Amino acid sequence: MDKSITKKIYYNTGILNVLQKKYGYSIDYIRKSLRGDRVGVMPDEIKKEYKALEAAAQKAIEDKANN
Repeated sequence: MDKSITKKIYYNTGILNVLQKKYGYSIDYIRKSLRGDRVGVMPDEIKKEYKALEAAAQKAIEDKANN
């Protein structure tokens, strides 16, 4: 029995909410854009912004942990 196993991806809900407020798209559309199900200029912009916000959040967590 050969089953393909896909790992569920969890996105930062705080970042998703920020992107929803900024761009006005649904959370579902933003998730699909991040996953690669949607193509175009806006999904690319959403991906780029998500990565930048995620990096900033991670840096803030590391800074707080080191203090």
